This record gives sequence, structure tokens and C-alpha cells, in this order.
Amino acid sequence: GVEPSIDFMCTGAPLPAARAAQVGIFDTIAEGDNAAVVNAAIDFAASKVGTDFGARRLCSITAKAPAKEVFDKKRKQYDTLRKGENAPQAIITCIEASTHGSFDDGMTVEVKEFSKLFRDDQSKAMQYMFFAERQCSKIPGLTAKPGPLDSVGIVGAGLMGGGIAMCCAEVGMKVTLLDVDPSNLDRGMKVIQKNYARSVERKSKTQAQVDKIMSLITPSTTYDSLSQCDIVVEAVFENMDLKKKIFASFDKVCKPGCILASNTSRLNIDEAASVTSRPQDVIGCHFFSPANVMRLLENVRGSKTSPSTIATAMAFGVKIKKVTCLVGNCDGFIANRVMGVSGGPALLQGGLMPHQIDGAAEAYGMKMGPMRMNDLVGLDLFGRERASSGAAKPDEVVFDAMFATQRFGQKNGKGFYKYDEKLRCTRDPEAEAMIEKIWKKIGATPQSLSEEEIVDKLYLPVVNEGFKSLEEGMAIRPSDIDICCVFGYNWPRYRGGPMQWATAVGLPTVLEKIQKLGMEPSALLKECVAQNWKLNSKDFVKRIDQAWNGRWSKL
Repeated sequence: GVEPSIDFMCTGAPLPAARAAQVGIFDTIAEGDNAAVVNAAIDFAASKVGTDFGARRLCSITAKAPAKEVFDKKRKQYDTLRKGENAPQAIITCIEASTHGSFDDGMTVEVKEFSKLFRDDQSKAMQYMFFAERQCSKIPGLTAKPGPLDSVGIVGAGLMGGGIAMCCAEVGMKVTLLDVDPSNLDRGMKVIQKNYARSVERKSKTQAQVDKIMSLITPSTTYDSLSQCDIVVEAVFENMDLKKKIFASFDKVCKPGCILASNTSRLNIDEAASVTSRPQDVIGCHFFSPANVMRLLENVRGSKTSPSTIATAMAFGVKIKKVTCLVGNCDGFIANRVMGVSGGPALLQGGLMPHQIDGAAEAYGMKMGPMRMNDLVGLDLFGRERASSGAAKPDEVVFDAMFATQRFGQKNGKGFYKYDEKLRCTRDPEAEAMIEKIWKKIGATPQSLSEEEIVDKLYLPVVNEGFKSLEEGMAIRPSDIDICCVFGYNWPRYRGGPMQWATAVGLPTVLEKIQKLGMEPSALLKECVAQNWKLNSKDFVKRIDQAWNGRWSKL
């Protein structure tokens, strides 16, 4: 039928055998061992001897046409589920054509739609991402074998620690969730239980499955409980003194060979390792929030991280079903580093309202524009840090003004936008008046830019920072940067990430635009243009291999 066919093709999700038979893909299902299945197939074939199968040939069938509203409904559904992608709408067009006219007429439409898709940038980007996702966990020169990964200890029972615990328990690892504050530990366990209760309500898990998962999570308030863990992960807030205290405790209680991992999002892994007697066992395991939902794991190698530690951390990522990249130890690593230089704050300061910036970003394909994202994360996080350090300028900096007036975002219903009880956002005249007041103070005037101009100012800095990361030896390959942005920041997959987007635009054009924006281009980007390199050119690959290998000890 039309609706199951659209869903099957537009999602690409496998169908259980029973459902496949129900919608007509199979004639019958056989159960049992191989011999039973073979015998059932022979019996089925024998029962069809003498049957005329001509009527079953696709070229002789015209699918039954449902009401036009069915196609309209499906188009709307997949415009939401796969927003911005060309292929789902083309698939629906082809299926709709199969319900009108002859088989040849339908094939004509299919050839036309396929030809358009085959040649467009989305097709190239999606194929690129398919291979990038499979390549990122492969580390050139790494021959060390991973150690055991049967048990994990997690320090910090907040949202991040709890999310990591869920990831590990769901794949059968024994989890010790440690928090020295009993009330925090109790609260964290209740959040995990509440999350799984919702899963049972939604029928994505059975109660029996949840019970089995919860039985693998043991709460604890003492470090001695980590003594037999194969890997321990520190997941407390970003305070280096606290993290060093935790790593010193790891050094005392953890068994030899245990992987000592930090979930820091930007702090120096080597500094955390410096308080241990085994820096070779220390690595960053940077999860993205919420850890039980976001698929990216950045493993961050320190200057003394051993090959066996890297191998085990990469195997850990694969085991807990994360898309896992190995990156270098620098401020922000890869995803936070490159996305941290995006041009949102500058656009806001320079005369664009939040809805203008977000509208362009979302038209480009981002699921959420940068200002809405800041409202979601919480404007108080960095606002509080700037205010406490004395760096805040609420009369001149929009972000500081938001914090000073207690506009924290979704958590209190007002930020760059205002939110109702269902967290639906609308433009907020009060916020916009505050922004206009700051513009007047700093001499900025309202701007009217095209979506392309806004996108360039937002994301060309990200591209430039990606090239800088490669030239500094902080990423193994350009596609790893794209993986980090797609899976860590929801960069649209059909754009392929910032580096693939730069390829689609053309590196000479990217360099020219970056220079016009007044930025200092990466030396590697300039070298690529001067040498006429593409990002898959042999000479370019050799160049970034040299940067990576020159930065880090040989594996």
C-alpha cells in the first residue's frame, strides 16, 4: 500500500518479518532452524507450480490511488521529520506517480527525480557522511588491543553522569554511580528511574527490560567502590581543582590498567593527568548532553595517553553505541572549539534581532538557531561566569544584559524569546527593546541581510576554525570535524558538516568570503587554495597526516 511504502522508503528503517508479510513484501514466514526454513521454502515453491505469476509483475500493476489528502499528509510529515532534505519529497512524488497512468509513465517520473537527486550537493553530502561515520573510529597506526570493558564507574550523579550510566547499563555493563553527596545521588537515581518510566509509557522498553537495566546500576558514596572497575569516568561540573581532586582519588583506588577518563567539555586533559602516577591511563571521554540521547563521543588524547588507553576508549565508544572520534587536547577539543567561534554573538551585537539570525540558520538546515539554542541551554550558565569574574558589561553586551535582567531562557520562561508553559517560543518585545537600547549605546544600527549573508557570517568562522584545528594536528581528518558538528551540534546531515559545506561552496570562494568578512584565514586554507588542493587530494591528506603525527607520539 501507499502509506507503508512511503514510510519504508523515507525512513530506511528495517521492518520486522511479521510486519513485512502483513504489508505484502513476503508471501509467508517460516520459523525454525535452517533445515525447517529450507523445507518450508520447498513446500511453498511446490504449491505454486503451474501458477501464472504474470499478474504479479510490477510492470503490469497500477497501485491503488488513495485520496490526495494521504499524499499531502505524508509530505507534511516528512517535511517535519526530514526537514530540508530533497529525497523524501522526491520519493513521495514517485510513489504518487505510480498510482496514476502506466508503469512506463511512473518510470519516467522516477528517472527524472533520480537524475535531480543524483547530481545535487545533498546526495554528495549524504554519501560523504555515510563513509565519514564509519571511518571516524579507525585510528591510523593504532595496533594496540582494547582492554576489558565489563564494568564502569561514574563520578557525579547529575544529568550528565546519569545519562552516561544509562548508556553503559543498556549495553550490559556493570555500573557504579558515585556521588559523595547522598541527596544528589538519590536525586540522580530518581531521574534515571523517571526516564525509564517514560520509556515504558511510550512502549519503547518493557518493564522487564528496565528492571534488568536498573539492576546493573549500583549507587555509591565511596571511592573504594570503584576498585574493580575497568574504566572510570569523572562527570562533575567544569572546575579543574575539583577534577584534579577526583583524579587523585582514582589514582589511589583504581586497579592497575583501569582507564581514567574525564567528561570535561574543554579543560586540559594533561592537567588532570598530572596529579596521577599513571598519566598513560588518562583520556578525555567528552559526552554531549543529554548523554543518553546525543550520539557523539569525543575521545581526547593527552600528551602521555598510551595506545592501549586509546584503543580501549575507542572500543568503549563503540560498545555504548556512540559515534566516536579521537581528537587532540586543546581548548574545546573539536565540536565546542569550532562551533564556539560561530558568528551569532557578533551578528546580535551588530544589528540583527534573534529571530533574523535563527530564521537564516534554520532555513540553512539547523534544527534550532543559535539564539533559541542559547535559550534552551540557559543564558545563566556563561552569564554567571562572566558576572562573577567581573568581565560582564550589561550596558554594552546583549548576552550580559540578558543575565543581568534574569532572562535565563526556557528555564524561567524568558530569554531572547518568551515561552509559554509548553515551551513554545514567540518574539518578546521586552527583549528586543533591550537589544535596541544596547545597539544605541554602542553605535550599532538595525541591519537587513539576506539569509546567505547571515549564514556566511554564522558559519564561515566555523569552517576557518576547522582548518586551524587540522593545521594544529587536533583532528585526524576533515570528516572527523564534520562528524563532531553533525552529531554534537545537529549540523544538518544533508550539508555534510562545515568542511564538506566548504567543499560544496568551493575553497577559493570560501577564502575570498572569509577575507571579505575581515577574518584572518587559516594558513592551511590559504595553502589549499594556492596548491589547488581539494580535501580528498593526496597531497592534502599527506599534509594533515604530517600535522597529526607531528603533534602526537606515534601509536
